[in-house]
Amino acid sequence: MPGIKSLLWVGGVLFSAFSFSVNAEPLHPDPAWQQGQLSNGFSWQVLTTPQRPSDRVELRLVVNSGSLSETPSQRGFSHLIARLAMVHNAALTPDQQRTLWHADMSKSGVLPPVITSYNYTQYNLSLPINRPDLIKSALEWLAATAGDMQVTSTTVSTALKASDPTATWPDNTQDSLWRYRLQNSALLNHDPSEQPSALTNTQPLLQYYHQWYTPDAMTLYIVGNVENRAIIEQISKTFGVLKGKRKVPTPVPVLSPLSSQPISVVDNGLRTPRLVMNWDAMWLPVQDSQSLEHYWLSDLTREALYWHLQSGIELKQTEIEPVDLQCQILFARAQCGLKIDAQGDNLSKQLAAVGHEMVKLRDQGLTQAEFDQLLAKKTTELNGLFATYARTPTDMLMMQRLRSQQNSMVDIAPEQYQKLRQEFLASLTLEAVNHELHQQLSQPASLVLLHPETAQGPTVEQLQAEYNDVIADGEESPSEATGTSLAQGH
Repeated sequence: MPGIKSLLWVGGVLFSAFSFSVNAEPLHPDPAWQQGQLSNGFSWQVLTTPQRPSDRVELRLVVNSGSLSETPSQRGFSHLIARLAMVHNAALTPDQQRTLWHADMSKSGVLPPVITSYNYTQYNLSLPINRPDLIKSALEWLAATAGDMQVTSTTVSTALKASDPTATWPDNTQDSLWRYRLQNSALLNHDPSEQPSALTNTQPLLQYYHQWYTPDAMTLYIVGNVENRAIIEQISKTFGVLKGKRKVPTPVPVLSPLSSQPISVVDNGLRTPRLVMNWDAMWLPVQDSQSLEHYWLSDLTREALYWHLQSGIELKQTEIEPVDLQCQILFARAQCGLKIDAQGDNLSKQLAAVGHEMVKLRDQGLTQAEFDQLLAKKTTELNGLFATYARTPTDMLMMQRLRSQQNSMVDIAPEQYQKLRQEFLASLTLEAVNHELHQQLSQPASLVLLHPETAQGPTVEQLQAEYNDVIADGEESPSEATGTSLAQGH
């Protein structure tokens, strides 16, 4: 369903003309999350939820290594190791392993057991309550995966013949828009879904496994109704025996800024041409209250933009299809993409409608009534914060933690969030919101036209020219314009 979708902490921060806090307050990590490190460098983080006895127990083992660590002769090794972990594990018998995965897979919507990406591999388990035996088996399986997998010709052959239950991030690494985003990046040649072309000698795979699967480059996350002291003791006992030390740093994924030039990409997986308007900027993590308030301001303006695009008069007159605005952090870059699907000349009409609505919002801003409605909505959401948190399932709590960790964010407690959010909403003004809207909507967007090979309609260059004509109406001269991108926020 089209809509505005954003990952946790999407946006970036620079200081704008409006400041809510004179003195920035540091953000404190949520003390409910306990964390520690074993003598071998293995890290763990645990959130116990005794107040919610029906919670499932979620476990994630994140290894800081993925396809970007592979040399040309090692292509597909990271994905093959993930497959190998699913078919052979010295810590459990086949029956024990089947029981463990049956408990996991029986839940609808559960994550795949392993996700491989460019700079990490993540093992996922979701266990039912009141099954301490399964928790013990899960920890043993993860520990053996982390340091004691049997890499032999037999186990590799078994893994390659078995069905592949693993997944990648992103889901489709061959998606045309994703491949476009990776242009000028080393990631293009390190596909996490790639499989080895041939493997007659397992020794290189074994060497790769021991080189990158070291305890100092792993973190175990556990969320759920477990006994705190007991689970920490189990972690120490089970993972403390792991050996090895990372000698080579994990390669860091780097993306280039998106080109401002419009581009056309053939995508025969689409039935209807899709125009994507992209705003791209460097991601700057939020570490204190002032930068958090700036993020919240930019987030509100993106929400205002989305709802105006959904309900604007121009859009209703042209019967535009619902637009889809997605924002996310991609390897230290913040990006927002607005998607428009339409055939032929309707694509020009819908782009013009979107452009006119953006110009109106840029130049006129919100009305006082719209601002009051937006503020009331956000206040109502805040008032239900703790009730919402109490209903949040453990897999969502885990997802939020992982996202904050991946983006070097401080995962603050609900109490500090409520305090800072109340202060932010109390100091928010219509002038500040409209100033931010003007800043964000004054930034140029890069256009990408995705289309089936046989599609007819305007070229992306024509669409870019038409869009430029629309937004140029009443726009400041380049020498007067200031601000930053919609993706970055400030």
